[in-house]
Amino acid sequence: MGQVGFGSYRVSIKSAEHKAALIEALKAGCSLIDTSSNYTNGDSEELIGAVLSEHPEFKPLIVTKAGYIQGKNLKTLEELNADGFALEDLVDLGDTLKHSIHPDFLKSQLDQSLKRMKLESVDYFLLHNPEYYFQIEGASKDEYYARLKKAFIYCEEEVAAGRIKAYGVSSNNFVLPIDDPQVTDLNVIIGILTDIKAKNFKMVQFPFNLIEIGALEKLGEYGDESLLELCMRHGFISVINRPLNAFTHNKLVRFATYENVYANLDEKKAEEKYTECMNILRTKWTESSDETTTADDFDDVEVISQFKTLWNSLPTPDAVEQVYFNHIFPFVARIWGKSLTALESKPFYELMEYSQVYSRRNLSTKAIEFKNQALQVGLLPEQEDKPFAVMAVETYLDYGFDYVLVGMKKPEYVAQMKHLF
Repeated sequence: MGQVGFGSYRVSIKSAEHKAALIEALKAGCSLIDTSSNYTNGDSEELIGAVLSEHPEFKPLIVTKAGYIQGKNLKTLEELNADGFALEDLVDLGDTLKHSIHPDFLKSQLDQSLKRMKLESVDYFLLHNPEYYFQIEGASKDEYYARLKKAFIYCEEEVAAGRIKAYGVSSNNFVLPIDDPQVTDLNVIIGILTDIKAKNFKMVQFPFNLIEIGALEKLGEYGDESLLELCMRHGFISVINRPLNAFTHNKLVRFATYENVYANLDEKKAEEKYTECMNILRTKWTESSDETTTADDFDDVEVISQFKTLWNSLPTPDAVEQVYFNHIFPFVARIWGKSLTALESKPFYELMEYSQVYSRRNLSTKAIEFKNQALQVGLLPEQEDKPFAVMAVETYLDYGFDYVLVGMKKPEYVAQMKHLF
């Protein structure tokens, strides 16, 4: 049976809670940590480095990935380009997002990853979503696999140098139908590896959950095998990500519930806080507007008219953060200007907390509906005493995947999964 790995997509050295969760996971026997050079702008790897240096008794397998160019990596690319490196094969998706699996860039990322994690080598180094290449005009399968081949040759060199022990690919497109023009075809990759006599490609990572089940389906040119079975036959370690999140009909379904978060939600107090904030905003907005503006006009301001219907119905905590940090807080700052004090901003942060609780209740409602459907059709065993997330992960492990990556930012999340380490 496989094991649960510590997914560190959103953990950061800046959070004491994240650090406590990682330490608890390692104490409980977690044997694999998955990260990436771009996770929380490098802070995820910083956290891992801090914990492992403080606790040398822990010896987990470390998986890191490279390919994304955003945040601090934009400056890294600029510096590489200025020295004449990483100029080729760049996937340019705008000012804030680029992608590259060119050896020059991969080397730079590995340098930084080893430094942040205070390691001399990593166990697995993965090309991170190389399918971003298909977003550029004129993309072709031949060029896609040519870029992968170049990256594989580089990774073999790093194995020989002792800086990585093995490598692989993390691609959402492994699970696409085999005739999809953007599929990452594992059979083609196997052919490339044979061609270059590669011996150290060991890991394949892809999404899987109760809705996105492509890894178990028999896919065209794979013959009678599924992606998972192909991994098994070639001895590749299969790692699944996004085990508790899926999109269906453009809506997020999360296979976890948060009854403990919203059980004591006082909707009356939430409504009072919303009314308080709107009244504060209305008054300040009227005072800062021209003489022809009245308080009644406030309700017609686009950001406010939309917020009225959104504040307690947003579907996810991420959506809450996007609405508040991208719209509400900038609106507040515009009205107050530099005179805004921490005390004046406090009610709006309190309202955001209520919105977060509502969003988790909204997520849980959908999760419970899906759980009941999954039980009815036999996707899950009848184990009502277990949390939905645990039931889902146990089911995946029974299918034969080697590792299931679970995001565990809080010690209580670790406690739920520790019997699966």
